[in-house]
Amino acid sequence: MGFKGRLSAIVVVGGIFFLYVLSIQATALTKLEIGFNEGKTIRKAHDDAPANLLWVVQMSDIHISKWTPERGKALRKSLGHALKLIKPSLVWVTGDLTDAKNKDRTATRQDEAEWIEYWESFQQIADDSGLPIEFFFDMRGNHDKYGVPLFSPLEYFSKYSISGHLNRHNLVQNITILGGDGRKHLFVGMDDAMHIGLRGPSNLFGHPTDASLTELDHQLSQWDHDTSHPVTKIVFGHFPMSFTTSTETGKRPEEIFAKHNISAYVCGHLHTAFGRHLYKHHKLLLPEYNRVGQFWEWEMGDWRVSRMMRIMATDNGHTSFVDVELIPPKDKSDQKFVMPTIILPTFPLNSVTMLQDSTKILPSDPVKVLVFSETPPVWVKARILDGKSRTLNVVEEISMQLVENKSGDNSDGGPYYYQAAWDSAKYADNYASRYWLEIILEEVNGGITISEPRPFSVNGHSGHFRLTWLGYLVMGFRWETLYPFLLWGIVGFVLSLLVIPMVFRFQLEKRGLHEEWIMSVFRPAPDFRTSIFKVVKVPFWVVLENARNMYIWALLLVYVMYLVFLPWFSGRVLADDFPIGHLSLWGWSVKPSNSTSVNQISGLGVPDIMGIVLPYLYAVLFPLILMLSALSAERAACEYHIAMAGRCSQSGCNLSPWVSVSPPTYETDDVDARLSEEETASVLPSNLEAVSKRRCESQSEGELETLLLDRKIEQQNGYCSLCNRCVRKGLFVGCLAITFLHWRLLSSLLSAYGSTALVTTPLFAWTVPALIVFSIIQTSPIRPISAASHEN
Repeated sequence: MGFKGRLSAIVVVGGIFFLYVLSIQATALTKLEIGFNEGKTIRKAHDDAPANLLWVVQMSDIHISKWTPERGKALRKSLGHALKLIKPSLVWVTGDLTDAKNKDRTATRQDEAEWIEYWESFQQIADDSGLPIEFFFDMRGNHDKYGVPLFSPLEYFSKYSISGHLNRHNLVQNITILGGDGRKHLFVGMDDAMHIGLRGPSNLFGHPTDASLTELDHQLSQWDHDTSHPVTKIVFGHFPMSFTTSTETGKRPEEIFAKHNISAYVCGHLHTAFGRHLYKHHKLLLPEYNRVGQFWEWEMGDWRVSRMMRIMATDNGHTSFVDVELIPPKDKSDQKFVMPTIILPTFPLNSVTMLQDSTKILPSDPVKVLVFSETPPVWVKARILDGKSRTLNVVEEISMQLVENKSGDNSDGGPYYYQAAWDSAKYADNYASRYWLEIILEEVNGGITISEPRPFSVNGHSGHFRLTWLGYLVMGFRWETLYPFLLWGIVGFVLSLLVIPMVFRFQLEKRGLHEEWIMSVFRPAPDFRTSIFKVVKVPFWVVLENARNMYIWALLLVYVMYLVFLPWFSGRVLADDFPIGHLSLWGWSVKPSNSTSVNQISGLGVPDIMGIVLPYLYAVLFPLILMLSALSAERAACEYHIAMAGRCSQSGCNLSPWVSVSPPTYETDDVDARLSEEETASVLPSNLEAVSKRRCESQSEGELETLLLDRKIEQQNGYCSLCNRCVRKGLFVGCLAITFLHWRLLSSLLSAYGSTALVTTPLFAWTVPALIVFSIIQTSPIRPISAASHEN
């Protein structure tokens, strides 16, 4: 065969191979009913689904961990069978796919074995459920970015995630599912995990960028010009809006969600630690469009502990959902959790979690419900409850009829769709939460399952959803906005505790009023108004005494300035073989790549570092200043106590409201620390002597009797708590507590970022215990007042 013949054969064989590949791809696309239209991913709904109905499943916070193998085992044994019964059109896994923590859960790092287990688990789940792997979407959470630098092989998500295997590499993904009635259901996933993945606990928030929000806006608007059929829009993500930062130009995802009138933003991240109903209704004014936009935010629980999943349905564009916890097995070694019978009413909507001023219920609109169970129920009934008297009373019970699927066969289990006609006009009321809907059914085994009652409004009025105080703490406001107030509020307050008393002391001494002002603190209040004033005066005197001890005051001021302006400590905030980062009040400063072309970046991890910064400032620094001030005040009180006792004895009044006439005793054997009455009187300044004399002469007869009784009690007991410095012993306990908190926080940082902080940043590690020891030594001896008042 000549050259031309060989060339012709190669062309023919190549053409046949090319056509063969195209035919395989066309067959696969036909089987999955997936197509691509101008960058839009489109798929039809499940064949057996009613024309106006579609449902999907959300899972979140799976946390596959090699240290907790039963978590992945339960996932593989339980989820596939549950999804086979549910038959969703889509499954979203919204972040924290792996745990990325060490055995003691004190340090974070990526583990390839966990990612391999994650991918293999969902391959098995797809096979067991009968759902194509293309029906699954996943995205990163903060755990999936722990310690992942730029251009790093530790970015296992791209290699082992479902999205990675299907080449879905965009941070914003979308899919449109066409309902049987022609309605489009647009689902968009937003991956806003930290771009440079810091290790925990400095990786807590979602960090969208201008580019990602522009892409989000673009994908949500892809059907805006096609008005042939309505569009329902739902966005999935990992981080709640309260834990999502603004972009570099101050843009927010809420603005885009409200602009496009999405039905809901659903997310995870918070697990169930703060409650199982963490929802928030967002309502934003859009001046550019001269209207108000709104959407719901629904956070869901986790698989990690709760074994929870969410089924979300859209019925004629109306969105409803139910959160389901799988039932644990009786034999804990089995790890096969059982799906309970699930009831999801799709109409009428829950008036509390629906969008405000939704469409009114028409007389022709039936009650509709989805039931997910192994076998069809024996019967299903809808109950209408009246909550007017604050107790739910049944006013009507309606039998519901099974709607056969398109194939006419419900024998293989799975979703069952029921409807019931009703006279909805009877339940018209302006109060959105008066009437409630409850579904009750009997299973084949005789068991009775009842859905959670939910209010409805025939008039389309929306009720009011109330978060618990714990839920409001994490969902009620944006932590990005609150963090600067908490941060600079405590910084300004501790600085004022140091600076204002020093300025006040300087002014008192300049005017010669210092000693008299001090004595007014000890003087009993003659009336209620004065006693109220002393409630403020006494604490101020405590910090004023700290300002008199110049060594302690100066060291505290230097330490506060160090915390504000200089790095606290250094550690490996990225992978172990990457450069060390430096944490300050302004964020992390680190070189995010080993590449020589990448420079060091500052200000990373804000406000994520609030989990480090705020506990230290509020639980260590602030109590430290108070405790050291109290040590100085305790010694000053003892010194004035002794001085006034000596002066009263010398002047002949034989009374002192501060001490018994009997000489004080001391626990210490230091002879220099003891002061006799003569020594005290000899060092008493003349102005203090006058103050003391006036104090003794001004006692009323009733006050003198009370003070005399106190003195007799002290003489009988032979004990004075102040002179024996019992208060000081209590302050020692406080000092130990502060030291413990300091070392507890430091040890957690050492576990998370390595022990280099002990060497590279000794000021942060050792200043607090050193300050406490120094202050205890400084405030130990009792000084003559003249010396004390002129110290330093």
